[in-house]
Amino acid sequence: MDIQMPEMDGLEATRRIRAMPHLASVPIIALTALVMPGDKERCLEAGTDSYLSKPVNLNQLSKKMASLLNKHASA
Repeated sequence: MDIQMPEMDGLEATRRIRAMPHLASVPIIALTALVMPGDKERCLEAGTDSYLSKPVNLNQLSKKMASLLNKHASA
């Protein structure tokens, strides 16, 4: 989830996704250039499962996605 999207930011989009029962457990990774103190916590409080700052390392993103999907599949 890109946190700084136009029209609706990623935090609001995440909250709306989490409010939908059929999508509530879908893993969401916050991808953002926000690196100020408290930004990670704001993303997690909005309902993201994880947080990565831009520029995103594709190997790191792939590993994070695999980890969250494995966790989701075993739940």
